Amino acid sequence: MSAITTGVDLTKSFGAVRDQEGRETCLAIATSDAHAAAIGGTWSPLSCEYLFYHAKKRDKTAMDEGTTVPAIMDALKVDGQPVEIGWPYLKELPDDLTTWKPPAKVGAVFRREMKSAGKAFDAVWTAVEAKKPVLIGMTLSDAFFMPDSNGIVDSDEKEEPAIKHAVIIIATGTRAKAKLLLARNSWGDGWGSNGLAWLSERYVAPRIKVVLSIH
Repeated sequence: MSAITTGVDLTKSFGAVRDQEGRETCLAIATSDAHAAAIGGTWSPLSCEYLFYHAKKRDKTAMDEGTTVPAIMDALKVDGQPVEIGWPYLKELPDDLTTWKPPAKVGAVFRREMKSAGKAFDAVWTAVEAKKPVLIGMTLSDAFFMPDSNGIVDSDEKEEPAIKHAVIIIATGTRAKAKLLLARNSWGDGWGSNGLAWLSERYVAPRIKVVLSIH
């Protein structure tokens, strides 16, 4: 099997991958880490908990469910995020949700705008080639859960519309003539290669539902 030729690689703009610990926080985590990368400098993770909390206040759904793109965009722009130590990530929500709220003092808060760039594979490729990591919301299938021994997810199996997820795309690559995108996931370092895996164009292109960039 031919090796992967990496094009633009933005992995050094990011720190260690996160683990959402079974919570439905993938969108908030991907947004948080893309935001931290946009700030630049020495990697300093931002509080996903703070962002998720404020997004949930907007989307009006159950607190143990995932949030929505409009809610996360508004929360990022209006409420922003402190650094991670301002309100560290919780492995699970407290039983008494009335106690789930930000600390009185979280430190400086950073705000950004997030914009949609459609849902085309080419939009993702072009952005990363321009050295801008992007967040994608996508549907999954069985192949995504177990990247192959080369750290690649490549399958033409049917998508499962009910299974939705968000990742950050941080590199472009090719294998033979096929294009690949490197995804930074939020399932800890046990997924793929230390939490990263290549998604083939044939796998990810029909599954992309939204492409988002932070400015």
